[in-house]
Amino acid sequence: MSRWMVGGAAALILLLVGGWVVVDRAGQGIPGFMVWRALSGYANGGEYVDLGRARLYVETFGEGEPLLVIHGGFSSIETMHGQITGFADERLVIAADSRGHGRSDPFDGDLHYGDMADDMVALLDHFDIPRADVFGWSDGGNIAFHMAIRHPTRVNKFAVFGSNYHHDGLIKSDIDPLTDGPEGEGAASMRFLYRTLAQDPDRWPIFFEKTMKMWATEPTFTDADLATITAPALIMAGEHDMIKPEHLQSTADAIPNARLVILQGDDHFAPLQNPTAVNTPLRAFLEE
Repeated sequence: MSRWMVGGAAALILLLVGGWVVVDRAGQGIPGFMVWRALSGYANGGEYVDLGRARLYVETFGEGEPLLVIHGGFSSIETMHGQITGFADERLVIAADSRGHGRSDPFDGDLHYGDMADDMVALLDHFDIPRADVFGWSDGGNIAFHMAIRHPTRVNKFAVFGSNYHHDGLIKSDIDPLTDGPEGEGAASMRFLYRTLAQDPDRWPIFFEKTMKMWATEPTFTDADLATITAPALIMAGEHDMIKPEHLQSTADAIPNARLVILQGDDHFAPLQNPTAVNTPLRAFLEE
C-alpha cells in the first residue's frame, strides 16, 4: 500500500472519529452511551415491569450492591448515562423510565411524585431488593425525598442533584422558556426525546401539561418532614442551578444526617454534561 493510500486512510479515520465526536457532543453523550450499552458487556438488558397501576420500562447494568438512579422530568434512562457508565463496573445499577416518561406506558391520571416513589419501591420488590442506595436528578431527587420519608426502610443512602422538597424552591424564571407551551422552542429538546421514545408520541402535549402542573403544585414537604429522614443524605446542585440557594441550604440543614455540595461553575444539567464532577462526590459518599 502506498504512503498516499495510508495517509488517505488515516485522514478518513480521523474524519470519521471527528465526526462521531461532534455527533456525540451534540447528543449530550447519548449516542456514545448507546454504543457503550451495546458493546461494553455491562448491560443486562431491558424489560417492561407491570407494577399494577403503572408499567415501567427498566434496564439494569453491572452487578453488586444496588444503586437506583432516577432521571429528571421530561427525561428518560438515557439522560442518566453518566451515572450508569460511571458505576456499572462496581454496582448493580437500576434505571427506569419513570411513570409516563420515555418508553414506559402512558396513563390517564395526573403525575404525582408520591406515586412515582411508590413505583420505584415496587420496582425494588420486583428485583427482590430490600434496600438500595438512590441517586435522583431533579424530579428524580424529588422522588428520592418521597422514598426516604415514606419508605425509610427501603433506602440505604440517598443523594439528589438539583432537587427541591417544596415547589417554592424553584427559581421560576429558569422555567420561563417552557411557558410557550408544548410546541414552543423552550421545550424542543424535551419534545424530541419524548416523541422519539414514547409509545404514543402524539400524547406529548398531554404529558407536558401534566408535568408543568406537578411542578407548580408539588412537592409540598416541610422542614419537619425532612427531619424524619433517617438515611444519610447528600444534597448536590450546581452553582447556577434552578433551585434557590437558600432552599438547598435549608434542605441540608433540615435532614439530620445530610451534607451540601455545590459544584462551582456548573448548572442544573451537570449530571448529564459534567458527570465526573457529580460522580466524584457521589462515589465518596456511597463508599463511606
